[in-house]
Amino acid sequence: MDAIVQFIRNALCTTKNFNLLSDTFLYDPKVTAQYYKFPSPLDQTTPLEILISVTQFYAFVSVSIAGFRMLTDGGVNKLQLIQRLMNAMSKKQDAKKKDDKKSSSEAAARRLVVESLVKEGDAATRSVFVGANVLAIGIAFFWLFANSYHVTSTDWIGGIYGLIHALTVMEVALLFLLVFMVKDASSWIRKSFQMKAFAKRISPSAVQSITVEQYTWMVDGWAPFWTKGSADHGAEDKMLEKEEEAVAVQIAAFSKKIGSDVSERIVHESKIALFEGYREYIYLLLNFFAFYGYMVCILVFYFQDEESQPAYIRAMLFYLPNGDADWLGNAVGDFAWTVEPIVILTSPLIANAMKPKKLKAKVA
Repeated sequence: MDAIVQFIRNALCTTKNFNLLSDTFLYDPKVTAQYYKFPSPLDQTTPLEILISVTQFYAFVSVSIAGFRMLTDGGVNKLQLIQRLMNAMSKKQDAKKKDDKKSSSEAAARRLVVESLVKEGDAATRSVFVGANVLAIGIAFFWLFANSYHVTSTDWIGGIYGLIHALTVMEVALLFLLVFMVKDASSWIRKSFQMKAFAKRISPSAVQSITVEQYTWMVDGWAPFWTKGSADHGAEDKMLEKEEEAVAVQIAAFSKKIGSDVSERIVHESKIALFEGYREYIYLLLNFFAFYGYMVCILVFYFQDEESQPAYIRAMLFYLPNGDADWLGNAVGDFAWTVEPIVILTSPLIANAMKPKKLKAKVA
């Protein structure tokens, strides 16, 4: 739903940028006045801007909520859960130090559980930081929503300076997200090659020393309850013990025999991981264009006198007049964010088509 609304929002903005359908009612503020009479200068609002504002308000609500949930449920709350489980594992380890009857499968399972907890703890820490940036972007959308009604032409909510400050906050937050996009893209590519290499050398004798990532590949995805970030406090210890037992059973089974279908599936999944990596690079490219385009709009605002602009600012504006640079930057940003949801919506179809027929039949 979010991707669809994002596409509609930026497609409408692109329509406005290129003045498409200019001879229709979409650009006539008198049509808006037939339904509601806004005070000046809000009475300049066109039906097209009304449509854009609806999608911007949706972004303000949905993106803010998504950021808040990443910050809390996927971040702080999850970190607290991980810490409680790590403490439980530590107490359990101390209680079983004298237990010499512990099997190799149980030891491997305990190690994998600990590795998973550490990994998810790192993911939760990242979620706190990413969530804060997503939340900032979501809140900033309120000024874009207000701008569609020409509110920023007044002195309300900071006026035009309030809009520029909101855009600046979005740019700073997006810059940090771009860094994570680079990491994610390279991580997917690296994972692809690691999966392919692991599929070739996997053997029952080496199962006891596999990493948590490799175990996840072998079982076709392992999602223990702590990955969700929430659990019943009273049942956490029992759930943790059951999870560890289930892993031990699976490790014991793999130690005896690993089906040929496991290696085949991992090889196919490595191809999908490679596709995911390339897709992340496409996201990175599109969001970089959006970042740079909207940054140009901010630069034009702060360096309005073209004759006194520093040489590096002129270069960043591609030596265009301020008006042309402002229009081009906004148009490029809106267009890039129009293409992104198309990639989001179509990539699952491509990934599903890449799966072998047997696997797709099981999924269906």
